[in-house]
Amino acid sequence: MTGEGVAARRAALAVLRDVQAGAYADRAASDRFRGLGPRDRGLAQELAFGAIRLQARLDAELERWCDRPIERLDAGVLAALRLGLYQLRETRIPPHAAVSTTLDATRHAAGSGARGLINAVLRRAVREGRPADAYPTLEEDPAGYLSTWGSHPAWLIRRWLERYPLAAVERLVELDNRPPPVTFRLLGATTPGLAELGLAPLPGRSGMVVLEKGDPADVIRGGPAIAQDPAASAVVDYVSPGIEGPLLDVCAAPGGKAVGLWFATDARPVIASDVRLERLRAVRALARDTGADLLLAVMDGRRPAVRGARTVLLDVPCSGTGVLRRRPDARWRLRPDKLSALVERQHELLRASADLVEPGGLLVYATCSLEPEENEDQVDRFLAGHPEFRRDPGGPLGGKDLHVMPWESDSDGAYASRLRKRRMG
Repeated sequence: MTGEGVAARRAALAVLRDVQAGAYADRAASDRFRGLGPRDRGLAQELAFGAIRLQARLDAELERWCDRPIERLDAGVLAALRLGLYQLRETRIPPHAAVSTTLDATRHAAGSGARGLINAVLRRAVREGRPADAYPTLEEDPAGYLSTWGSHPAWLIRRWLERYPLAAVERLVELDNRPPPVTFRLLGATTPGLAELGLAPLPGRSGMVVLEKGDPADVIRGGPAIAQDPAASAVVDYVSPGIEGPLLDVCAAPGGKAVGLWFATDARPVIASDVRLERLRAVRALARDTGADLLLAVMDGRRPAVRGARTVLLDVPCSGTGVLRRRPDARWRLRPDKLSALVERQHELLRASADLVEPGGLLVYATCSLEPEENEDQVDRFLAGHPEFRRDPGGPLGGKDLHVMPWESDSDGAYASRLRKRRMG
């Protein structure tokens, strides 16, 4: 195995350690993969993100091979074992290469005793193969199977099984454990040269394309186009019909919906705001790359500094349970108490945004969550306290909320509700 192959594994191992210490996987990867060539960067991302996504699956098997509970292992040893076992079970990397390069990646980060333990456990995993009884069966214990083999938090699986059919939850878990395709929303009426950019139309998704080869940055430069999942694009299409400006996107970063609305409608001006300047810089960069003439404002949506918008888009911070496939570590960060805190923050943002909407104007509440207390229950609670609003009967779904379910759409999940403010008099 080349030194570059070891470098990729060393970078992947560093990301696992950073995430163990509380870092976000995407930010850790951006830092740790700097300096790697394209091939090794791709390998490092596959190994790091895959081992994070399938952490519970890997841990269920590691419990069989270790002579002590894995929570008592040194964090660096556990990260190396996950990295090595992921290669053995989930890739086509030859077993001897998976073991030897994992050991090489730990050479300067672990002592001889730790490396001996890693070597012994991984070689035992090679020798004995995956144990047939390491996981519950789907038939006998659906929640146990989906939380171990499916590698999702048990409390979240139980919530989903209480609400959705087993087949839907099984499909959702399967999608969450796959890296998503790179898709784009085309911003112009026509965009020539799609094939030259490595793009193909996305079946059943008007104005959407999927990257089959090449560099996503070339698409944005050759577009205009924005990287966007069909679910997020569906929210833009749900918001667009009949809206007027000024249009305010309250929690705009990273800017895809604000830019999409700038191109899809004549509503002007389009004001993109966010609570932190560094987040707004991403919006500014996207607007510059696509040619969208956005106005930018640093603003806490709970204490807005803008008044008199005809259209307000409130795409709130949420649990993100509809986009777990994009955030490999997000499932392990989410807890029931954090969900409750998010619900209260969303309610604050909704109440504050209501005051921004002119009579006759539109407030659109949106999330990338699948949880009802963040979605329809949140809107029902808002409407109960704000009789001047109602679900918009003139919207594209005739007053109904938008629900994009991953197991039905093979995309991310999303929710949105159009709320029309009554005119005065």
